[in-house]
Amino acid sequence: FVYFIGGEEELRQYWQKYMSKAILLVFVVDSSSQQLFPLARRHLHELLALDPHLPLIVVANKQDLPGACRITDLHDALSLSELGDRRLFLIGTRVKRGQAELNSGIQDARELILHLVGDAR
Repeated sequence: FVYFIGGEEELRQYWQKYMSKAILLVFVVDSSSQQLFPLARRHLHELLALDPHLPLIVVANKQDLPGACRITDLHDALSLSELGDRRLFLIGTRVKRGQAELNSGIQDARELILHLVGDAR
């Protein structure tokens, strides 16, 4: 099963319930909203503390917007080097409304998710 649970405050109470069943965490960050990075970092680290070996894919969305944080800066802002020994992937993406085809970052994330889920079975 694949669960998508949003990051809105009222949904966060459900995170721990689904994390106990997780085989992979895909954490999507709006890379143009740098003011939210401290909150994203805190929640990400709290989630991953529940399973120290859970593979992680961080999707840095909105890379095409002016002022978007670069991947290396996002790595630092989320303190990803502190996450211990786990499979960790950071992928930059951009999604524009009305695009007929997916950009390579979205395709890479999709393929990686399918690969990691297949390995976990």
